[in-house]
Amino acid sequence: MVKNEIAELARSAPAGIVNSKIASSAWGKDISTASKRLSALASRGWLRRMRRGTYEIIPLDAMSTTSSPYDDPWTLAATEFEPCYVGGWSAAEHWGLTEQIFRDTFVVTAANVRSTQVTIGGLSFRLTRVAPDRALGDEKVWRRAIQVPCSSAERTLVDAANSPFWIGGVRHLADVITRYAERPSNDLDAFIRSLKSQTRGAGAKRLGYIAEQLVKDETDERARETLAFIRDSAHEYRTKGVIKLDPSVRSRGHMNTAWGLWINTGVVRRDHT
Repeated sequence: MVKNEIAELARSAPAGIVNSKIASSAWGKDISTASKRLSALASRGWLRRMRRGTYEIIPLDAMSTTSSPYDDPWTLAATEFEPCYVGGWSAAEHWGLTEQIFRDTFVVTAANVRSTQVTIGGLSFRLTRVAPDRALGDEKVWRRAIQVPCSSAERTLVDAANSPFWIGGVRHLADVITRYAERPSNDLDAFIRSLKSQTRGAGAKRLGYIAEQLVKDETDERARETLAFIRDSAHEYRTKGVIKLDPSVRSRGHMNTAWGLWINTGVVRRDHT
């Protein structure tokens, strides 16, 4: 009986992460009964408790609570924080837009989370909460046996311009834009779609201004064209008013009237190998 229950869970959760909602659907039981049964199976060693209400299915050939811990934060996030997508610095890492290593996995979620910093089974997550209609990634990435929602490279740029802390700050955003422009190929149509659907006026201003500064020192012709495209496209989505280039810096700096920005930090190009 127990092996059948585990098999039913495994069919419903290919990534190996289950909770009472998944168990309820897999077993055809109410949430409360499913939750109690999961706890019982964990106490008998069939499941590993990751945090309250969340469990990892232990493979039948590794029936030991001391077996290797769960090691894929993306699949865990897709189960634990749905609806959500992996974005920010984690998406930038995935698409090769940064060499920086971030300990936390950045997750954009509409779930009712209590904290922005969560650790589950030794894996750390940085969460930011958005409205349900904004918690949808525009790409899906295969991890283990499931597709995890993720922001595309283009959506990652737009998200980060809207909220620079998602990418680690404005200075890092400049590096990410440079890397994007210098990639062998980019989907500029996807960039326009993300700009139309996701950008806010403040984000368009930051994108355009930073691209304008970077294009001055760019020597690769194709990359210059991409930066110019970002600059010109963002220009169309500016809004009225003046905002800070870097919202985390208290000082306002000097005003750039063309972009409606207080320039309170520098934009420095860094060469990449």
